[in-house]
Amino acid sequence: MKHSLKLIFLILTLISCENKEEKKIAKNKPKQIVLISKYSPEPYEHFTNQDSLGKMTKERSGSYSKIKNSSFTYFDSQNNVNNWIPKTNEIDTLIIPYYREYLELSTRNRYTSILNTYLIKNGDTVIFDFKNKIPIATIKNRKTNNIELNYNNYRLKKLFDNKYTSHHKVFLGFLLDKEQSFEETSIKYYQEAIDDKIRESNLLDSLHKKQLISNEDYNYRIAALNGLMEKHKNNKFVRNWIDQNNILSNNENIKTSYSLDLTKTDSLMIFSYFRDYLNITSKYNLSFIQENNVNSGGIYIDSRVRFDSILKDKRFNQTAKNYLLFNTYHGIGRNFRVKDKEKYFKKLLKNTTNLEILNDFRKMYKLDFRKSDKLVLSNSQNDTITFSDVLNNNRGKWLYIDFWASWCKPCRETMPESIKLKKALEKENIEFIYLSLNDKKDKWKQAIKFDSISKSQNYFIENGNTSKVIEGLGIKTIPHYLIYNPNGELINGFANRPGKGAKEQIEKLLNEK
Repeated sequence: MKHSLKLIFLILTLISCENKEEKKIAKNKPKQIVLISKYSPEPYEHFTNQDSLGKMTKERSGSYSKIKNSSFTYFDSQNNVNNWIPKTNEIDTLIIPYYREYLELSTRNRYTSILNTYLIKNGDTVIFDFKNKIPIATIKNRKTNNIELNYNNYRLKKLFDNKYTSHHKVFLGFLLDKEQSFEETSIKYYQEAIDDKIRESNLLDSLHKKQLISNEDYNYRIAALNGLMEKHKNNKFVRNWIDQNNILSNNENIKTSYSLDLTKTDSLMIFSYFRDYLNITSKYNLSFIQENNVNSGGIYIDSRVRFDSILKDKRFNQTAKNYLLFNTYHGIGRNFRVKDKEKYFKKLLKNTTNLEILNDFRKMYKLDFRKSDKLVLSNSQNDTITFSDVLNNNRGKWLYIDFWASWCKPCRETMPESIKLKKALEKENIEFIYLSLNDKKDKWKQAIKFDSISKSQNYFIENGNTSKVIEGLGIKTIPHYLIYNPNGELINGFANRPGKGAKEQIEKLLNEK
């Protein structure tokens, strides 16, 4: 009997332990947020002169922006920034497993400079309809206040009559006030933005007192507004104006700092305004490097200095450093040499704890430095070859080599002229070779057929981001053209484009043989 009682007690204990463990696991299971997009608009062109929300003019002239598919950004439970692009012209759904209490969704609004943001509770099902190409949210599973949920649309109508905000004009005003310079419009609209910040703060106070927005949303909107004011100071003209006026004046509005609390990084990282603030504060007012290439130029800060400064900055915890170091490496990858890419990727490996995004990053940018001394190519049958092999295989012929990509508009627009050029020189001892740089293989294969160049030699560059060969050839932008002589020697590293002097250039070389 004693043994039976002990056995029963043991069984009950085990059952109890299992139940506790199941409850513990259940407690750690994420809830889910369901997003439903209804008929997201196709990409379109937004003309600057359409300065009112919903105003669509027939005239399509002047400056404009190409707006891609609507997209929503959020910071997930694994501390990764994710981007959801709903399918256009149909109903699309995304399910997000989530642990935290709130999720911020953000999407771009052409009129505001503040992102359209939605503060969503865990467990919500959110439906997005599109009016004037801008999303309007509704919550399916609970009653919500429309002003709170769609606050960005409300403020745009209430404070700015659905037109460009002063905040937006700090960056865009020179396109609207064409008689004034970028410096003049930046300062002019920043002064307006200071006043509009006060107006919006008063509006939020009023909505809060009337209980039209919750405490959580009120604090969130105030913080986002403060973050935007800090973002304005990233404009060098605004920053210089503030510095000069601080010396000459005690104006409180000018001197006010809207700095955010970096000790709360872990809880604030879900908010886009805070991530923007981290980016601004980690640029350390670095001077710009200006670069002039043969066909284009660039301006950027030294991301290597920024990377090292972030590592040493004691204000940033590991969560902040994970985010900022990846963000900074983009600049190193775009603007610096292969040796710098390799050196700082090793630093990234050593100093990040986010292994998931590290692996994604490695795959996305093909960060394999083992063959950096070669330019690795593949053909449409996925056979691998090197650039040196291509040159050797074509010894005895003149070569006109075209570096292009399926996404490159000027590259694609030049292809008909390239076909004409090839036909005009078909009796000559010359071969046309097309190399696709920084492309996607499926898009590349489609473009070859569409542009009618499939009968030529076509290769996909596998390691363009880490190849010292690309670097040695001086290829920084595309389209880019090279001419090799029959001995395999590079005769012209910056050859003319088809339809813009290439024929004359090649014929002169052929006649000199």
